[in-house]
Amino acid sequence: MRVSQVMTRNPVCCIPSDTAQVAALIMKRLDTGIVPVVNNESDRKPVGLVTDRDLCMAVIAIGEAASSQEPMDIPVEEYMTTSIVSCGPEDDVDRVLQLMKENQVRRLMVVDDHNVIQGVVSMTDLVQRSKIPEGKTREILEKICEPTGVPSKPRAAHARTQS
Repeated sequence: MRVSQVMTRNPVCCIPSDTAQVAALIMKRLDTGIVPVVNNESDRKPVGLVTDRDLCMAVIAIGEAASSQEPMDIPVEEYMTTSIVSCGPEDDVDRVLQLMKENQVRRLMVVDDHNVIQGVVSMTDLVQRSKIPEGKTREILEKICEPTGVPSKPRAAHARTQS
């Protein structure tokens, strides 16, 4: 089965200057835990991503201490995840599962040959829309959730420098 058969197509995206509130409202409206961040809306090349966890941990938990700005006014570029794990729409679902397992992530951006975002594929998409054997799903989830002892994702420079 191909990623294009299970992915969420044409995701709503943020740009780096959008605020935490913009990202949170997109998540609420679309019932999603991830918003891709693209350099601009015209070429839609990903530069990062924001998750509901990013909003909670980076903006709400440390936002007031890290900035004189209101937490919801902090631009996403200050706390977005900048290390993007991606796949192509024609990649096999097994390849996506392997990438999730190796990188300990639950979601991948789907980009075309020109690095333009086409969609997002999540563990939920794979479980609901493809036929993954139960044992394999459990093995992958265990690996994704395995503690590493290091921060889970590289963050933008502002968030990295906070103590």
